Amino acid sequence: MNFKSDFFVIGTDTDVGKTYVSSLLYHSLNKYNFFYYKPVQSGCYEKNGILTAPDVASVCSVSNIPYNQDMVCYTLKEEVSPHLAAEKENIKIDIEKIKKHYFKIKEKHAHTIIEGAGGLHVPLVRNEFYIYDLIKTFNVPIVLVCGTRVGSINHAMLTIKTLNSMNIKIQGLVFNNYKANFYEDDNIKVILEDSGIKNYIIIKNGQKSLEEKDLEILFRGLINE
Repeated sequence: MNFKSDFFVIGTDTDVGKTYVSSLLYHSLNKYNFFYYKPVQSGCYEKNGILTAPDVASVCSVSNIPYNQDMVCYTLKEEVSPHLAAEKENIKIDIEKIKKHYFKIKEKHAHTIIEGAGGLHVPLVRNEFYIYDLIKTFNVPIVLVCGTRVGSINHAMLTIKTLNSMNIKIQGLVFNNYKANFYEDDNIKVILEDSGIKNYIIIKNGQKSLEEKDLEILFRGLINE
């Protein structure tokens, strides 16, 4: 597969499984010289003398590769919003540093999977810079991870409408942790009908990998024919 650009993974809300989805995407796409990048990670822990980013550790574990510090720019200890974790540690998150890290990655890899922190409106710098600002800075399309549980319609449609109002391109939707309940099928149907989005895949609860056809559907239009 020959991709036209990088993409940014965000979730509709906390614990929707965007890191799990990012892990599966990276595992499937690293053969195409993709890299994974987590600009800011809060809730980090000490391991072997290194402040370890749990999302990076998860991504590396799924692909059975060593932990890679180059996959993260800022590591923060408190398991709270990045802006608050940075404030508690007297760290000023420098957006230029995040950008330089990103462009350094791009020198070595064809494309990058960028994973956000929480949802679209999560602040990186209080009252100044948000996840949506970072998406606009990188100017890449969104892969939006949605839940299928009760409440998913509201979370998904609020995020989709906000992205549309900001003129941020939505590449596709990933419905995560599907358990084949009747209401999940209706939730997915309503979100697709109301949003008009055609590119989507469904990841079942406990699914360990993605098939090539899943990637072709999700990234339709982003892959050179």
